[in-house]
Amino acid sequence: MTKLPSWLADTMEEVISNKIYQVEVVETKMLSSNLKCVTFKGGFFEAEFIPGMEVLFRVNANEYRHYTLSAFDKTKETCEVIFYLNRQGPGNHLAVNIRKGDRLKLIVDRAKVKYNESSNQHFFFGDETSLGLYESLGKKVIDEDVEYFGILELQEENLNSVKHLKLLIDTVPSDLNAPAKNAISWMENMHPLCWEMWQNATFYLTGRAKSVQQFKRYLKQRGVSFRQIITMPYWEMGKVGGG
Repeated sequence: MTKLPSWLADTMEEVISNKIYQVEVVETKMLSSNLKCVTFKGGFFEAEFIPGMEVLFRVNANEYRHYTLSAFDKTKETCEVIFYLNRQGPGNHLAVNIRKGDRLKLIVDRAKVKYNESSNQHFFFGDETSLGLYESLGKKVIDEDVEYFGILELQEENLNSVKHLKLLIDTVPSDLNAPAKNAISWMENMHPLCWEMWQNATFYLTGRAKSVQQFKRYLKQRGVSFRQIITMPYWEMGKVGGG
């Protein structure tokens, strides 16, 4: 989470005013007990949204929180964010209290995880914090008429959330004491032919830092090239910035 003195945050917003949009909450939907999908409407005609695009919300006087857009529709002037309600931090307070009719400032940032246009296969690994990114990339894959699949480690109460998003991704329960263990076990149970079919895929690894590290190590042991792996850790237990 970006943290600035309040006077500097105010100054920054004046400098980047062309990237700030006044938005209204037009819909909220719970995907599970702690996953909240929010649709915003604003004057996005000039916004250059691409899959993986991140936006910022100012959650208090001197802190911002990054989120990845899960969807955007330029003709309807709407965009969508999936908030993970982790019950900690000022970001959580913002997300829990967002209601239909609320008006906020949305700051357009950039895509830190970019879709690999040259790949015909895309494999996604992550957790609750990855859902928005992978919904966005999944739609891009479908538009490009190529293939994608993946595995997410989710808390028990969130295992069915991917069905609401119509993501073609399998899920396994997460284990905070054994990062990526259940996902790696799932990979080990894949038919050998699956590895042959997906050996040249682009692998996107996001979410918990230790899980990303362990899954990347596993992929390299299986012969996946470093050039095929895109990583972006979002959080880690005990570190500031995840709420």
